[in-house]
Amino acid sequence: MPSDSDAMRLEDVLDELVIWSDFGGVLTDPVPSVLDRVAAECAVPAAALLLACEAVAAAYGGDGLAPLELGALGEAEWGGLVTAALAPDWTPAADLGRFSEMWYRDRSFNAELYEALLHRRGARCRLAMLTNSVREWEPYRRALIPDAAGFEAILRSHEHGIRKPDPRIFRLAETHLGVAASSCLLIDDSADNCRAAETAGWQAIRHRENAETLERLDRVLAAL
Repeated sequence: MPSDSDAMRLEDVLDELVIWSDFGGVLTDPVPSVLDRVAAECAVPAAALLLACEAVAAAYGGDGLAPLELGALGEAEWGGLVTAALAPDWTPAADLGRFSEMWYRDRSFNAELYEALLHRRGARCRLAMLTNSVREWEPYRRALIPDAAGFEAILRSHEHGIRKPDPRIFRLAETHLGVAASSCLLIDDSADNCRAAETAGWQAIRHRENAETLERLDRVLAAL
């Protein structure tokens, strides 16, 4: 099922639904705009910064921010490796070993979507978070979200050494709450993560903007 199709057929009926929300790019402003801000602060083209991150991640068998999101590297060491990967063409104007400060500076919280998800919880609808996270990001995230108690569970990639779109993280989430794959729905801004969730037997809604996400979610909830 493609990730930008309806999350489920209306004739399908569930006993319960667990909404697993992503954090960055869903409950915050879009990741591409944040990357552009960080690149500008470093005085490095965003494309060059991405390539350097990919080069470091490849050594750990991943992509993007994999070494951080898997907890394989601390931010200071990772920042040094990315800086080295940028050389000799680019010398960042900011310390990439303090990446989290830049990544979360001026970051906004999507309170509208969060409150709407809280409002939709009920006896047959549960809310949890499944996020690719980094150890050093957590203080910034706690400062952004007013009350994380609305989530029944929060699974962070760096705490388990598994990240989306690895299929094992979906199995971990199911086991954590004792639910079947068919009862799980992922809201994520990444098309790759949504496809992986669907392959794992979940439903998925790729988040682009609040109204669309909530309209598609309500169609699923109407079948409960």
